[in-house]
Amino acid sequence: MYAGLIVKRDRLLHDLAAKGKSAGITIISAPKGFGKTALVLQYIAVVQTDPTRGYAQIIDADGMTKHELVRRLDEIGQSAPSGVGPLVVIDNLPLYGTAKIKEVVEVLRAMRGQGFEFVVTCLPTNRGFVAAMGDSALVSSQALTVQPREYPDWVRVFTISRRLDVYALTQGVPALVALLHAATERQNEVDLLEAGIVELYGSILRELRRERDALYRIVCTLILMGSGNLGDLERGGIRLRRDTMSRLIKAYPVFGIDSADRAFTCLGATGRAHDRLCSDIAARRPAFADRAVRILMKSGRTDDAVELARLTLSPRDSLVLATDYPVQFALAGHATFITEVFADGGATPTAGIEVGALLAVYVASLTLGNYRTARTSAHELRKRADEISQQVDPSDWDCACAVDEMWASCSGVRLPEMPPSFTSGKQRRDAELLRRHVSVYGKLIGGDGRVSWEGDDRPPMLHGSEMDIPALLLHADRCLDRALHGKQLERAELDDLEDMTERLLRRRLLPIAARMRMTVNTCRLSMGLPIVDERGFIDAGTIAVRESDLPTQLYCLAAEGWQALTLGQTANARFRGQQVLKLTGDGEGFLRTWAHLLERTAYLRETSRVKIRQDAEALDLTQEGCDAADAWSVALHLSAARFDSELAAWYSLNKTVMLDPWIMPTIRRVMDLLGPRCESLRQIVPRERGSFAEPNGRQEPPSETLRELLAGERIAEAGEVIINLFGGFHAERNGHVLTESAWRRKKAAVIAARLVLNLGTFVNRRTIIDELWPTAEYANGRECLYVTLSSLRQALGQHGDGPQYLLAQGEGIALNAEYVYTDIRSFDVLARTILLGGEESSAQRTIESCLKLEELYKGPLYIPDCGNTSYFVRMRSLFATRFIDCMIRGIDAALHVDNLACASWLVESALRQAPTREDLLRRAMDVYNRSGRRREVVALYNGHLHYLKREGGGLPEKETAAVYARIIDERSDPVML
Repeated sequence: MYAGLIVKRDRLLHDLAAKGKSAGITIISAPKGFGKTALVLQYIAVVQTDPTRGYAQIIDADGMTKHELVRRLDEIGQSAPSGVGPLVVIDNLPLYGTAKIKEVVEVLRAMRGQGFEFVVTCLPTNRGFVAAMGDSALVSSQALTVQPREYPDWVRVFTISRRLDVYALTQGVPALVALLHAATERQNEVDLLEAGIVELYGSILRELRRERDALYRIVCTLILMGSGNLGDLERGGIRLRRDTMSRLIKAYPVFGIDSADRAFTCLGATGRAHDRLCSDIAARRPAFADRAVRILMKSGRTDDAVELARLTLSPRDSLVLATDYPVQFALAGHATFITEVFADGGATPTAGIEVGALLAVYVASLTLGNYRTARTSAHELRKRADEISQQVDPSDWDCACAVDEMWASCSGVRLPEMPPSFTSGKQRRDAELLRRHVSVYGKLIGGDGRVSWEGDDRPPMLHGSEMDIPALLLHADRCLDRALHGKQLERAELDDLEDMTERLLRRRLLPIAARMRMTVNTCRLSMGLPIVDERGFIDAGTIAVRESDLPTQLYCLAAEGWQALTLGQTANARFRGQQVLKLTGDGEGFLRTWAHLLERTAYLRETSRVKIRQDAEALDLTQEGCDAADAWSVALHLSAARFDSELAAWYSLNKTVMLDPWIMPTIRRVMDLLGPRCESLRQIVPRERGSFAEPNGRQEPPSETLRELLAGERIAEAGEVIINLFGGFHAERNGHVLTESAWRRKKAAVIAARLVLNLGTFVNRRTIIDELWPTAEYANGRECLYVTLSSLRQALGQHGDGPQYLLAQGEGIALNAEYVYTDIRSFDVLARTILLGGEESSAQRTIESCLKLEELYKGPLYIPDCGNTSYFVRMRSLFATRFIDCMIRGIDAALHVDNLACASWLVESALRQAPTREDLLRRAMDVYNRSGRRREVVALYNGHLHYLKREGGGLPEKETAAVYARIIDERSDPVML
């Protein structure tokens, strides 16, 4: 899998020497990719350099017959010089029959008696030979894995990024660890590592299949599942004997099996290469794939089961699978899988298919909003009701009945009634959650809105990456209740809801997604956030019309009114509130309250204060027994009319009703929308009840400053090269400094620096040749450039399958800005922010940018010492000038806000780079004067005078002399004179 550098395995070499000394014969048993050959070659080198031994031979036994191997051993026995422990290595010992193994073992033992030491490498399936050599020492696959103490050597040799999760990616397999040199965090396609993992698993499968090993079925199942628990396999009918599992863990440590909790995790279980491996397994053994899918279903991993079924199962097998699990797929959000299965199999919801298949189509159609198919399936089920008890599991039927109850308002989708004894004691968690949702949602929207959650354990919305429709619906009910009547959601909870809504839309579960969109928009309304999904309430109302769900239709109508009111459309909002009030009955207390407050809020917001005062005078303030909506309606009216005395009296009489926590979230929103017209009411509502009642009083969390965002050392991404030029040439790859030995040609670093100065653009080859080899002929220069570019690619670690750091197009060459970071680009971004920020850029932001720029500019730009350096000299001057311009801008901003500490810091940083620039000197003298550092003003000015005298006797600029004179006039101290 990987040919190139080799890491010396000191730990294993010492182990081999000790085992060889004690046992005389050492067997290394491991699959391909564990570095058996590399290890024995290192051991041979150690023996050959040992003056007390010196003799070592290796036999590549791959493909050898028994006679060829014995003859070769006889030749070595006769030709080996006399000495202390001559070494013979037999690499890749083939599998022989029992008699042949016995003959080989006798030869090895005889030669061991003559003083020979043997090291034999073989595959784990060569168990007959290992058993026959019971008096030998064994090195297993686990011992060959890269250990934590060894990993630093591998990191150094292969320049592996320290940010990679090495054991999760490779399980410590040497061949895979070596491939990490090409791993990056950005590559989503099949790369070297994924190909290496598939090759490793493929070789193990071929080995086990060839020998008809009992592990073959287990290994195939593990690879198909990707991850999970060994207990899932046992529950799926696969027997796992203790000795079998012990051999699997020791001989094939590539499945991440945890002996404590029996969990396993295959390598690279999400790539396209792994999918091809699964397809190959299914093509050879379809039954293995079908069993793996069913194990995943039994363990609740429906997402993984669907993905594997789509990849490996035939249409007929998929149809049987859907029939056996008629409700699980749809309730896990995979209704489209059911429709695909029946479309591929050519089945329709008619009398020709099984009852279980009809039930699967029924549940999937409801969750997809395909009510015509649902009605057809329900009609067929009612016709074949007598077959249900024989063909459908009672718990599945109970879940389907709970789904039916969710869509009870939809005409024509009712299931046939079965005897209560059929489902008695067969209820599942999904059915319980669905019925709880039906009850909660009915009270929340179509009832008084008061829901009790006591004793109701909060169900998880997700099981890892799995989607659980019953738990999701109940979670949405809880969020809706909190938004309307309780504590507001945290922003993270709202983000989770929005992410889940997007997943539902991608799976085309339109009715469920519409309910979630309605919930998200309600939460945004209650939190005072802008509604991004403007059609959320409209689409939910449209689906409610198709389902004949009147309470949801009215809720969406009222919610559209609140949304319109937020946008200032008061007439639209008031009309919708009036419509809901007309269509609701006395039993729908929540909707009537919500619509009443909507109508009153819209009226008070659009009506003149004169008209409001006239209407307020006609209010009956002596009425008793009014509900919370009526009480708040009168209070809002009195507050808008500024009848403060009447408002105080009304509040005193009705505060018990008005301060009901159930209605306060809506009241806070009303007071926010009415703004100043609720000022009188805000003065008397307790702050703990009206903490969100301040107009536009929501405070956003303070954003991070530019200094906080950019401060600190930058952490290199995996596969990234960093080339910095300020203060000298500095290059790193994967966090490792590229030392002088990496740059085999000095001019390779010069070319890298030249391309960094034009990062993102291509530089003509002739331009580089003219700069680096100005006196050479063009043909010779082009040849030198070719060799130097090859050296540059090698220094950066570029190869055909990894990141491409150096790009070429026609006659142009460039560095790939996707994988190369440089301080030049960061300097340009900060300088542009400072110099082109304009008046809208705050002083504090300018100061922070200047401080970061000062930290970034570690010194003048790097200039090479070979070739024509005029371009580098010109760029050094440009960057130095731009740096001083930015420092001056930062000094002015700091003086503007009287931040003398930052101003002094920036002045001193600028003076270190340009001590003779007079616009900088003027600002420096001003800063020193304001800071009380008068002696430094004199020293700075006198030093500049001496500089001018040395350079030709010039005088300071008039502005500079004027600043100094002004400071002297202000400070007539002896020290100044």
